[in-house]
Amino acid sequence: MGGEIGIALIGAGNIGKIQARAIADIPDAKLRVVCTTRPETARALAEQYGADWTTDLEAAVSRDDVQLVSVCTPSGRHLEPAVAAARAGKHVLVEKPLEITLRRVDQIIEACREAGVLLGCIFQSRYKEGVRYAREALQAGRLGRVTLADAYVKWHRPASYYEQGGWRGTWALDGGGALMNQSIHTVDLLQYLAGPVVRVFARTDTLVHNIETEDTAVAILSYANGAMGVIEGTTTAYPGSPARVELHGDKGTIVLTEGQVTCWDLADATDEEREKVMRVSMGGTGASDPTAIGHEGHRRQIADMVEAIKTGRPPMIDGAEGRKAVEIIRAIYRSAKTGQAVDLPFVDDA
Repeated sequence: MGGEIGIALIGAGNIGKIQARAIADIPDAKLRVVCTTRPETARALAEQYGADWTTDLEAAVSRDDVQLVSVCTPSGRHLEPAVAAARAGKHVLVEKPLEITLRRVDQIIEACREAGVLLGCIFQSRYKEGVRYAREALQAGRLGRVTLADAYVKWHRPASYYEQGGWRGTWALDGGGALMNQSIHTVDLLQYLAGPVVRVFARTDTLVHNIETEDTAVAILSYANGAMGVIEGTTTAYPGSPARVELHGDKGTIVLTEGQVTCWDLADATDEEREKVMRVSMGGTGASDPTAIGHEGHRRQIADMVEAIKTGRPPMIDGAEGRKAVEIIRAIYRSAKTGQAVDLPFVDDA
């Protein structure tokens, strides 16, 4: 497919605004229409980028000048617009998480498969240079026997964050708390680099915020390769620290901070290599402000999706890849609820 890829943006909140900015920086992409239930919000974002706006989902996804629909609604409202887009014959890109339960995730995957359209899930952290360096080192066996792989997301959100929009911190629309919303990017990086995860044992609690879901979680992980690890996720750690992934083996240690290499202690590393991989800029962090993440990661991922549509290849992060972090988090919730270890893969109970 040649020419410009027209995009319909469903949702105009914080992430919708970041995506609109990212689309504007992609030469082969054009924002055609913004759709949300609030006319004033849709109009404001659309006018900023020279696009149309509507509150009618079917009208947005059925436009002839739209080839890709990007879903930026609250997490528990991803299913309906994604399925509507697929049935209209449009390729689909969904913000993380793909959906809030595995059953709903699988419905999106199946709808896109039946329609013969591409499905992508936003995990923009995978596109960072530091992540690529770490993955290449792991695949080359440069860490030796991997023994520990950990994720730490010690972020802070004020009470006002959860009061906005009425959906954050709810099971029905957020699908969880500090794990499903804030930590899922880092959980995805952890399984992408060190996975697959085969067992979890976890505890979650709501210690500070007046919300339905957890604001603090700790999980112990077992990996298929025999390594062990932990996930710590919270929105109670003032003032908020950049998210971190630590990878340890008997021949090396790599630490990624917001996708930037901040430790590259490999037995076979040269000073020149270490200087090269640690030169990469960290970019923004959502540790204390969800709007401070920047748009470069989204630009790279949306550009990858545009190229996939034009060439017919799969996107880097398709539905099956987007499902993995949701499965791990759902397993953590099951473990915290039952007090028992949970093996993966598993059958979700929601």
